[in-house]
Order: sequence, then C-alpha cells, then structure tokens
Amino acid sequence: MNAGKITDRIFAFAKLMVGRIPGGLGHVNIFASLVFAGMSGSVLADVAGLGRMEYKAMRDENYKEDFAMGVTLSSAAIGPILPPSVPMVLFGLVAEVSITGLFLGGIMPAFVITGCLMIYVYLVGRKHGYYTTDSQWSLGRLGMAFLYALPPLLTPVLIVGGMVLGIFSPTEAAVVAVLYALFLAVIVYRDLGLATFFDVSREVVIGTTRLLFVIAMSLLFGWVLSVGRMPQELAGWIGGTFDQQWAFLLLLMVVIIFLGAIVADAILLLILAPMIVPIAVANYGMDPLHLGVVMVFTIMIGQFTPPMGMSLFIMRDITGLPFTRVCIAVAPFLLPLVAALLVMAYVPEVVLFIPRAFGF
Repeated sequence: MNAGKITDRIFAFAKLMVGRIPGGLGHVNIFASLVFAGMSGSVLADVAGLGRMEYKAMRDENYKEDFAMGVTLSSAAIGPILPPSVPMVLFGLVAEVSITGLFLGGIMPAFVITGCLMIYVYLVGRKHGYYTTDSQWSLGRLGMAFLYALPPLLTPVLIVGGMVLGIFSPTEAAVVAVLYALFLAVIVYRDLGLATFFDVSREVVIGTTRLLFVIAMSLLFGWVLSVGRMPQELAGWIGGTFDQQWAFLLLLMVVIIFLGAIVADAILLLILAPMIVPIAVANYGMDPLHLGVVMVFTIMIGQFTPPMGMSLFIMRDITGLPFTRVCIAVAPFLLPLVAALLVMAYVPEVVLFIPRAFGF
C-alpha cells in the first residue's frame, strides 16, 4: 500500500473531508490515519507510510514542529486497533482468543480514539489559530477524492466481512489483503513497478523473519514461566490483593505502560497475554475480547514512550530533530490517548457491542 502511493490519495481525501475544521491539518492527519489503519494494522506502518507526508504538509503551512510531530505520532495509535490489526492477530494466537472477534471489537474503540484526538486538536487549534483554508473546495472535488480513495477504504470491509461470513480464515485473510493491495497498486493505480515490488518483498521477508524469531522466543519463555508456576503464583497474588475488576484493570494498564517503556511491544504482548487472560477470566469474569482490545491498545501506547518506542525513532529520522525533542512533542498527546483507553477499559460495551451483535 505504501509503495503503491495509495497514501497520497488517502491524504487528499482527508484534507477535503476535515481540513476546514479548526485545527486544520491536525484533523487531516488524524482522519488519514483512521483510513490508513484499515489497511496497515500497525503503528510503525502508519508513521513510516503517512508520517513524512503529514509532517511536511503541516510544516509547509507553518504549524509548529512539536504540534506536527505530536499529531503524526499519536494518530498512528489508531493503526493497531481498527481491523486488520497485527497485534490483535498475535494476541489471538498466544491467548487462544477469536481473532475475528478481536477485529470486530476494535471498530468502535478506533473511533473513540479518533474522537478524543480530534477534540484535543480542535482545542489546541483554536488557541493557536490553526486553520486550513481552501478556496477551491467544492462538493464535486470531495466526491472525486472519495472515489479515488474508495478502493483502499474497502480493505477492512473485504477482510473483516470475509472472516465474519466464514469465507476465509484470519491467515487466509492476510493473503487476500496482499493480493488486493497488489491489484490496487499495479492494476488500478499503476504506481507499483517490478523493481519496487522486489524491494518491498525483501523488506517484508526480513521483517517477518525477525517477528517469527520473537514469537518463537516468547513462546519458549512462556513455557519456562509455566513450568516455574509463575502464572499460578501471579494469579494467587492478584486474587488475594485486588477483589474489584476496576482495580485489577487499573493495575494492569499502569504496569503495561511502565513495561512498555523498557520492553518492545511485540515481546510484551506475547509474554503477558497467555499469563493475564486466564487470571482476568477466572478471577474477575472479564470477557477475553474486551481484555484483548484494552491490552493491545495499552501496549501500543508504549510505542510513544522512551526508550523502546520504535515510532519515536522513525519520527526522529523523518524530522532530523533530536530524540528528546520528539519525546517532548508527543507527551501532551498522551492525554487524549489515555482518555480513550479509560473509556474502552471501563465501558466494556464500547468494545463488545459489535462482536456480540455478530455472535461472539
């Protein structure tokens, strides 16, 4: 999707859709990330795919560097929540939870995150006078931009719809998504050449190999923990210390955010999921789908906390600014992200309404 320049069309549609709201390109940034999340399923893919374009566009219109960096990074948090989602696939794999159910559970929370970020950007935009004017705006231009962006917009519908209807499994859905992306980039938009395709394939092989190695080591580590009875001991301690679900959830989120600052997100997810899910279900009666979405988003917030937040390093490379400056820029935007996290944690229906409607 990145190599096929589909991000250009997404950004153009987003600018016409929400660019005139106070906060201007900040809203465009967030809305573009929401659309792109329906294809990428990853924080890093969003920052790397849209980040350079979004940051440059905001700086060209004289938005402050810190604001441009903060919006670009925080909006990427939508990526692993709206289906398809790579972290949810990993969670479902190691915790033995329905991946389709997790995908459905991430739909409403993605819009909650979007809403919280847009409210924050609106308030900051009004304070600093951030507006985007477009004298050539018209309903016809918006309609044309929508038509150009429609094929990628249909990606989550294709993937989740096929899984819900039982046409293909989550693993097969990945193949369908790749073939659909190739069809768009090569046939529809004609922006992906053979040489670029081989470069992309090489990057994917290297990235996938690293991820599979992490999965293998985490599963081995999980086996060692089980043999050492650590999950059982942890369950006993938590059950004897916290008798309320809200307290357990609060402790879990604080611990995950803390660990996210020092442990890579994939490793943290693969180690914690099989340990925490049985405790939450047995001791607190939590729905594993609800817990899965909350845990995934909490872990993804770790992408924005130093020193292990990989998205911070990508943004540093994009901007050429010091790493500490990037960390300071994103810090205020953690407030709307944490607000969205609390909503999905303590209002379970935000996560469970759609999965229950489909029988999960």
